[in-house]
Amino acid sequence: MHRQFMEHWRQLVDVVGMKAAQQFWDHVSQSPGLPDPIAATCVLKGKAGKPQGEGWSRTIHYEISGAGRIDYQYCDAYKKDADGDEHKVVAILTINYRSH
Repeated sequence: MHRQFMEHWRQLVDVVGMKAAQQFWDHVSQSPGLPDPIAATCVLKGKAGKPQGEGWSRTIHYEISGAGRIDYQYCDAYKKDADGDEHKVVAILTINYRSH
């Protein structure tokens, strides 16, 4: 996690608790394209799920708690530029703490 996003992580822990936040972290760091064994996930359809670019997944909607949702996309072979090394990346698109 880049240091500029540490405050977002702290806020997530404050709102949903360390257990739920760690479960989300484990999920996106190890298997972002698979269903989470505990939390509800779904792939968004239509424009809301459109990949942000070539090689990116559709948007995945992760229910982190009864009142929290995180939408993200992942890319298994991201390159910052044509000469860069490929690596896996997860992009958090939105974090919403309000209920549906």
